[in-house]
Amino acid sequence: MSTARITVDVTDRIDDVDIVQWEQVATESTAPVHYSPAYLRAYHASPLSPFLAVRYMTVAEGGRIAAVLPCYLQKEGDPYGFLRAVGVEEAQGPALLGHNWYCYDTRVPVRATGSAQRVRVLGAVLDALREQAAADGARTAGLVSVPEGDPVLDVGRDKGWRVAPIVTRFQLPLHGATGDAFDSYDSYLATLGARTRRTIRQYLRRAADAGVTTAVEAPCPDFLRTVGDLTRRTAAKYDSDGMYPESAFTDFVMALGDSARVVRVDRDERTLAAAVVLLDDERLHMWAGGTSHATVDGFSPNYLLWATEIRTAIEWRKRWVEGGRSNEPMKTRHGMKPLRLYACVTPSGA
Repeated sequence: MSTARITVDVTDRIDDVDIVQWEQVATESTAPVHYSPAYLRAYHASPLSPFLAVRYMTVAEGGRIAAVLPCYLQKEGDPYGFLRAVGVEEAQGPALLGHNWYCYDTRVPVRATGSAQRVRVLGAVLDALREQAAADGARTAGLVSVPEGDPVLDVGRDKGWRVAPIVTRFQLPLHGATGDAFDSYDSYLATLGARTRRTIRQYLRRAADAGVTTAVEAPCPDFLRTVGDLTRRTAAKYDSDGMYPESAFTDFVMALGDSARVVRVDRDERTLAAAVVLLDDERLHMWAGGTSHATVDGFSPNYLLWATEIRTAIEWRKRWVEGGRSNEPMKTRHGMKPLRLYACVTPSGA
């Protein structure tokens, strides 16, 4: 596949691409952890949701990789009904999608270039995605969970692709109104509403009085089983416990290496709350977690979990905490900002 001086290569193995250049593109475009080779290898080996095939696209101009995109051919492209809700009925069958539904920050990582070159490269990616979907027998192709304002949405519109908002994601900027980074957890708390700030501090005191401890540590298989169980029990309240199958969950997280950490809230020998957070240069991602009880001795283990995650992100000098999708009340209460996510899919019959 090619367009003018641009060429697109597609492979089904991440190690068949030029890993050095792939990482350079991801770094220069500040792409999230979901685009790192470690994440892609882990998901390929232990998919949390089955796929029929994976396609790793690299777009080169003048022999130098200018953009990258991982795509997954899924038997059912719309497991949560987001695409059907905006009229994309074809997604009920096989679909070739980038990234995958576990990534809430889909983008086409592109090296920093002029706007005209960026448009050409993004156009080549969309053309290649459509052609690959046809070759794979998919009913539709597209990008899901693309942040509002991403230039690929305008390129898609110009090509006649359907672009529509599907869900909202939440992120916490770790800086105040002046743009200066928070220098402590207390400086972050000062930006919250008085009631929320008072509740968090009260919970922290009560938990300390109850002998509760918190920790951030490297994952290990035995404790990941506990994290997975708490995650599934909590996710079941939203009918999404199937997103974290036990064996794949543990194997996937262990394969992430330094890109994953476990956050835990314990009292004596009992774990009250736990989560897996993902890390990249700029962000701490609140990826998956859960609690045993809504409240214990007058405090919320979930609030303690969040406090530990946010404090850790501040101490590690991250610029953002990524809160993922859904649970708007809890996230806005903690100062997270909404960001609309879009689907960009091929037109019907294309």
